[in-house]
Amino acid sequence: MFEPLIDFKLKNMKKILLVGITGNFGTGKTTVAKILEEEGYPVIYSDDLAKRLMKNDKTLQEKLKKAFGNEVYQSNGELNSKYLAEKVFSEAPDAEHNLLLLNSIVHPFVLSEAEKVINDLIEEGHNLIFFESALIYEANIENLFDYIILVVSPINKIIERMVSTGKFSANEVARRLEKQMPQEEKRKFADFTIFNNGSIEELHKNTQFILEMLKELQVNDVKSKNNN
Repeated sequence: MFEPLIDFKLKNMKKILLVGITGNFGTGKTTVAKILEEEGYPVIYSDDLAKRLMKNDKTLQEKLKKAFGNEVYQSNGELNSKYLAEKVFSEAPDAEHNLLLLNSIVHPFVLSEAEKVINDLIEEGHNLIFFESALIYEANIENLFDYIILVVSPINKIIERMVSTGKFSANEVARRLEKQMPQEEKRKFADFTIFNNGSIEELHKNTQFILEMLKELQVNDVKSKNNN
């Protein structure tokens, strides 16, 4: 973990509620985020921001090449995701260091871009905004949010879910989970916890329940912020 490298400077902060959505690899946090999007609420996906920035931001590209070698990009300019994943998720002795290094390079760019996106959403009139990221607690940025939703799932379900995609082996899933804060630890800090151990219908129902609570909290929190 490392110290946060940026604080959001938001317009009309008193009028909005910013909610983080987090969870370990394969827990279903992105599915929860998609459900909230279907309800008409904006969700910022940190992984999507990171991929876009790594593809288009020349300064970030140079930092990554300096840290991991020119092989981090293919000859056509595309990110060499397989090479980078091997650097940070393998069993090599320096993998953990490389993961911390990668996060320390990419996170400031992602958070800076997220700040711009959030401010644009505020100007468009949105007052309940979600930010999805697996590493809210690992990156020590939980204080950026009014509330945090944590999605948890049994380890066997996570492995089964991710292996079924055909993209990961059971060992690869286990290695990724080992590099994240345990779910039990994150539950101590989360404001809301969604247990994704049933059907998609149950996940929808639980997400809707928390959304209703957040909508009520949003009204009360805005009143409180405006009175301070």
